[in-house]
Amino acid sequence: MLGKIKALPEKVAFTIGLSLILFSPFCIFLMSFLFPLGNGTKMIIGSVVYSFAILLILSAADKRHSRIGK
Repeated sequence: MLGKIKALPEKVAFTIGLSLILFSPFCIFLMSFLFPLGNGTKMIIGSVVYSFAILLILSAADKRHSRIGK
Protein backbone atom coordinates (compact mmCIF):
# COMPACT_ATOMS: atom_id res chain seq x y z
CA MET A 1 0.00 0.00 0.00
CA LEU A 2 2.87 2.37 0.76
CA GLY A 3 4.24 1.75 -2.71
CA LYS A 4 0.99 2.91 -4.27
CA ILE A 5 0.92 5.99 -2.04
CA LYS A 6 4.50 6.85 -2.96
CA ALA A 7 3.69 6.38 -6.65
CA LEU A 8 1.21 9.28 -6.56
CA PRO A 9 2.51 12.65 -7.72
CA GLU A 10 3.29 15.18 -5.01
CA LYS A 11 0.46 17.64 -5.67
CA VAL A 12 -2.16 14.91 -6.11
CA ALA A 13 -1.22 13.21 -2.84
CA PHE A 14 -1.31 16.50 -0.93
CA THR A 15 -4.65 17.52 -2.46
CA ILE A 16 -6.29 14.17 -1.68
CA GLY A 17 -4.93 14.19 1.87
CA LEU A 18 -6.07 17.73 2.56
CA SER A 19 -9.52 17.12 1.09
CA LEU A 20 -9.92 13.99 3.22
CA ILE A 21 -9.12 15.96 6.34
CA LEU A 22 -11.49 18.78 5.42
CA PHE A 23 -14.46 16.81 4.10
CA SER A 24 -14.46 13.56 6.09
CA PRO A 25 -16.38 14.99 9.09
CA PHE A 26 -19.09 16.22 6.72
CA CYS A 27 -19.26 12.81 5.00
CA ILE A 28 -19.47 11.00 8.33
CA PHE A 29 -22.23 13.39 9.39
CA LEU A 30 -24.19 12.59 6.23
CA MET A 31 -23.59 8.87 6.65
CA SER A 32 -25.07 9.04 10.13
CA PHE A 33 -28.42 9.97 8.55
CA LEU A 34 -28.35 6.94 6.24
CA PHE A 35 -27.03 4.38 8.73
CA PRO A 36 -27.40 4.25 12.49
CA LEU A 37 -23.80 4.86 13.55
CA GLY A 38 -22.71 5.00 17.16
CA ASN A 39 -20.10 7.40 18.47
CA GLY A 40 -17.48 4.65 18.64
CA THR A 41 -18.05 3.69 15.01
CA LYS A 42 -17.75 7.31 13.93
CA MET A 43 -14.47 7.65 15.80
CA ILE A 44 -13.07 4.46 14.24
CA ILE A 45 -14.04 5.56 10.73
CA GLY A 46 -12.62 9.02 11.34
CA SER A 47 -9.34 7.70 12.70
CA VAL A 48 -8.85 5.41 9.69
CA VAL A 49 -9.57 8.24 7.27
CA TYR A 50 -7.32 10.68 9.16
CA SER A 51 -4.44 8.20 9.30
CA PHE A 52 -4.69 7.60 5.54
CA ALA A 53 -4.81 11.36 4.92
CA ILE A 54 -1.76 11.92 7.09
CA LEU A 55 0.12 9.22 5.16
CA LEU A 56 -0.70 10.99 1.91
CA ILE A 57 0.39 14.39 3.21
CA LEU A 58 3.61 13.01 4.69
CA SER A 59 4.42 11.27 1.42
CA ALA A 60 3.94 14.53 -0.48
CA ALA A 61 6.08 16.41 2.03
CA ASP A 62 8.84 13.81 1.76
CA LYS A 63 8.86 14.06 -2.03
CA ARG A 64 9.01 17.84 -1.87
CA HIS A 65 11.74 17.81 0.75
CA SER A 66 13.88 15.38 -1.23
CA ARG A 67 13.35 17.39 -4.45
CA ILE A 68 14.26 20.75 -2.89
CA GLY A 69 17.18 19.33 -0.91
CA LYS A 70 19.08 18.37 -4.05
